[in-house]
Amino acid sequence: MTDKKSLILTYLFSLTAGVFGLHHLYLGRTQHAILWCTTFGGFGLGFLYEFFFSIYHYVQEANEDQHVLNHYKLRMLQRKSPSFEIRRFCGQFITSIFYGFITYYAFPDNWHKQTLLALFIGICTVLAIAVGTQMVGTLGPRQCSFLWPLLGALFGLPLIVGRNEPSSPSFNLSAFLCSLFFEWQVEWNPTYFSKLIIAKESQCSIPPKRKRRHFLQRCLIFGLSIMIFGTLFTSAVYQNLQVDIKGRRVKVKDVLSEFFKSQEFLLFYQQILNILRQLWAFYLRHGLKGIWTQIWMVLDSESEKQAYETLSLQYGASQKQIESQCRTLSRQWHPDRHRDPKEKQNAESIFMNIQQACDRLSTERQRRHLLNTQKRENP
Repeated sequence: MTDKKSLILTYLFSLTAGVFGLHHLYLGRTQHAILWCTTFGGFGLGFLYEFFFSIYHYVQEANEDQHVLNHYKLRMLQRKSPSFEIRRFCGQFITSIFYGFITYYAFPDNWHKQTLLALFIGICTVLAIAVGTQMVGTLGPRQCSFLWPLLGALFGLPLIVGRNEPSSPSFNLSAFLCSLFFEWQVEWNPTYFSKLIIAKESQCSIPPKRKRRHFLQRCLIFGLSIMIFGTLFTSAVYQNLQVDIKGRRVKVKDVLSEFFKSQEFLLFYQQILNILRQLWAFYLRHGLKGIWTQIWMVLDSESEKQAYETLSLQYGASQKQIESQCRTLSRQWHPDRHRDPKEKQNAESIFMNIQQACDRLSTERQRRHLLNTQKRENP
C-alpha cells in the first residue's frame, strides 16, 4: 500500500475526537467509526481500552503490515472460524440492547397501543438489535450472514411486543440469542485484506482484492449513518424526556406542543412570515444586489448615528456644527493636556474615538456631496 497511515496522527485524532470515531475514519475503518460515534466511544470503556492496547494494531492492519498478515494467516490455518471472544460477545450484547432501546422508544406512545403499529415497532427494534450485533461482530477479518443474528433476535420478539405495558419491554433475550447465533455462524473474511491471505485446504491463493473506499465515500456513509441514528435518538429523547415544572413531571413533547399553540408563538410566527413576504417582494423588485445594498445602507446609517452620538450632536447636524464640535472636543481630550497616567490613557481612548467620528462624518458629507453633484450633472 502506498497510502501509509501514521501512528502519531491516529493517536492525535483519537485524543481530539476519538469518542466520535475520527481516528477510525482516518484508518478506513468506517464501520468502527459509526459504532464509536453512535455508542459514544463504546460507552467510554471501549475507547479507553483501545487507546492503550489496540491503536497500534489498528494502524498495522490499515497498513497491511506483513506481521499482521502472517498472524491472521496462521490463525486461519489453525482454525476454520474465529475463536470465541468474551469481550466482543459482551460488546455485541450491550450494543444490541442499546440500539434496540433507542429504536423502540423513538416511536410515539399511542403507536404501542395499536396491534399492527406495535408489531411494526417490534420488527424495527429486532432489526436494530441485529444491526448492533452485526456491527460489533464483524469488526476485523470476520464475517457472518445478517440473517443469522436477525433470526436470533426474532426469537425474542414476543417479549418486546407481547407486554401489556409499552414501558416495560425486554430486549435481553433477543440480544442474547442474536449474539449467540452470530457466534455460531461467524467465519473468517478472506477479502478483508487486499494482499495474499489463505484459501481452503491450507493452500495459498489470491482472493478477489478488497478495494478500500475513497475518503469522501467513507465520510458520506458515515454521515448518512449518523443522520439515521441521530434522528432515532432525537425522537426517543423527544418522546420520553420529562422535566419538572412546579413539582409536576411533564414530558418535553407536551411542553413544546403547548408552546407552539400559544398566542406568543403564533404572533411571533406571523411576524416572521410577514418579514419573509416583504423580503421576497423586495427581492422580486430589486434582486439580490438590491438586498445587499439595503443591508449596507442600514449598517452605514447605524455607524453614522453612532458617530453623531460620540460628538454629542443631533443626527443631521450641519457641517459647520460638526467641525466646531470636533475642534472643541479634540482640544478638551487631547492626551497632552493630562498628566496622570490613568487619565492620559482614558483621554487617548476618547480622543481616538472623536477622531474616528469626525473622519466618519466628514467622509459621509463628501460622499453625499459627490452624489448630489453627479445627479445635477446627469439628471
